[in-house]
Amino acid sequence: MRNGIVSGLVLLAAGTLGSLAWAHSNGHESRTPAQCERLPGSAKEGERAQCLECVKRLVKHHYHPDYPAGNRCRPDDGKP
Repeated sequence: MRNGIVSGLVLLAAGTLGSLAWAHSNGHESRTPAQCERLPGSAKEGERAQCLECVKRLVKHHYHPDYPAGNRCRPDDGKP
């Protein structure tokens, strides 16, 4: 019985840590216009323009420049 409880706790911890790893910052996303300014391209075209358009939405979003096109602007997950 004790081994079953320990195994269950280990699985629960692994699942929790896995979900946290999925949601953590990878260091590449931009959440503010100031962070978008560091990306290449002009303010009218390129990465910077796409990023600014993304982070200025009414509902908070963040931008991942290293994700495939069409999948870079994502809803914010509540992080600052």
